[in-house]
Amino acid sequence: MTVYERLQKRIEEDVQALQALSKRGWLVWPMDRVVKEEDVGRCCFLAEEWLTDEQLRELKKRVGLNDQLWKRYKTKVSR
Repeated sequence: MTVYERLQKRIEEDVQALQALSKRGWLVWPMDRVVKEEDVGRCCFLAEEWLTDEQLRELKKRVGLNDQLWKRYKTKVSR
């Protein structure tokens, strides 16, 4: 499995998990959402570091994240 495929799989899984969390509404612990958002943000940073520009554009398209969402998840990474 390539770096591209691993990142795609991880981001897709986390985004789907975040969507499932949002459907559960108030039944979700806030830390569950924070952990998933940080994980997506870390994957975004890794993708920018390891993938070519073309691969990065394709990855964003495949996982359904526009540039605004991509940047938002990157800001969620704890320092």
